[in-house]
Amino acid sequence: MPGPTDRQKPALAFRGVTAGYKGRTVLREVDFEIAEGEFVSLIGPNGSGKSTMLKTATGLLRPLEGRVEVFGREVSSLKPRERASLIGVVPQKLDSPMAFTVGEIVMIGRSVRGRWGGPDAADHDSAERAMIYTNVLDLKDRLFNQLSAGEQQRTALAMALAQEPRIIMLDESIAHLDINHSQEVLRILMNINREEKITVLLVSHDLNLAAQIADRLMLIDKGRLVRNGSPGEVMEEELLRRVYDCDLRVRRDPFSGNPVVSGVLDAALRRPSARKRLHVISGGGSGIELFRRLVIEGFDVTAGVLNRLDSDSEAARALDIAAVLEQPFSPVGGEALSQARRMVDAADGVVVGLVPFGPGNLVNLDLAELALKAGKPVWLAAGIASRDYTPGKAAAAKARELCDGGAVEWSNIHELMARIEQTWPQPETQH
Repeated sequence: MPGPTDRQKPALAFRGVTAGYKGRTVLREVDFEIAEGEFVSLIGPNGSGKSTMLKTATGLLRPLEGRVEVFGREVSSLKPRERASLIGVVPQKLDSPMAFTVGEIVMIGRSVRGRWGGPDAADHDSAERAMIYTNVLDLKDRLFNQLSAGEQQRTALAMALAQEPRIIMLDESIAHLDINHSQEVLRILMNINREEKITVLLVSHDLNLAAQIADRLMLIDKGRLVRNGSPGEVMEEELLRRVYDCDLRVRRDPFSGNPVVSGVLDAALRRPSARKRLHVISGGGSGIELFRRLVIEGFDVTAGVLNRLDSDSEAARALDIAAVLEQPFSPVGGEALSQARRMVDAADGVVVGLVPFGPGNLVNLDLAELALKAGKPVWLAAGIASRDYTPGKAAAAKARELCDGGAVEWSNIHELMARIEQTWPQPETQH
């Protein structure tokens, strides 16, 4: 049993941890502590490093730098039996290739503690308690692979509880459950956290659920811990927009006071049926995300002048965006430029992406100037000078003239959408 000093140490601590796979670094210089009895949710976009963090925390992945401590002991130094007595893991999905019953699956949670011989009375008592707690005792003689998804997940949780660990880690373990089953598993977790003081670390994609149940949130992005604090401290609108790379809104629930996140669908539902048309000046891949985002937001989009075979021309074709095209590796000709001018005349505004400009496509910036002279808004990507391959940096000079003439600079897609929203604010939804 742990002693008093052990009880005072953090349940889990990352100290300058960098980790990854076969030369690919995923986590970078991660530092945090989780106190015993805390309920912490790890959030972040796909590919940010959440599952890697759990594997590192459980000792399945050894850090490249730094150390992971479980109750003050380096996790890599723990023997399997010691590790099983401290950490229980509930995976996203538990697979059982053999015909095991629920009772046999749960008893595996006792066997990982490393005792020689068959299970004794204490093992059976612990397994039965875990099955009662997770409401699968009446399923103990059923085959695991014949259970519903919710029943399987409760069984996996029972197996982890049978270990009698001091920390339970769950890797998206409720992501694929329906609302009834997910709520049931969450109630179990909250109960064992409050009543048994078991530390819980839950990986979750559901920001609103995480804010509702966790004492603390840890937000990870590109392998770095970018915010660690209460739900109110972590769920800040601008931070979430940047990390999740989409337009999000954060408000307070009037009853619970918890932050609540809503996404682009809400904005799309509020957008009036009379849509604005935007002409996009892009090239070299700079338009792909612009096209995607503007179409999702409900804008009519045109594009050009683009060279055929340019990745942006392929994206425009795939999204059914009308585009003016020029021959590959050819300068923009008079006919193509005239077509693009007609598109600008029909547009409500112009967006200029971070285009690589050379002598052949420099005239595309004349389209933005045409829009400004017609009193139309122009949003110009910042940093054009970094992709200016014209003699005398003519594109950068033209960009400065456009800004002096009223063009609004933007640095990322979220800032662009905010600038457009400021220019054309959407009316509040009427109820």
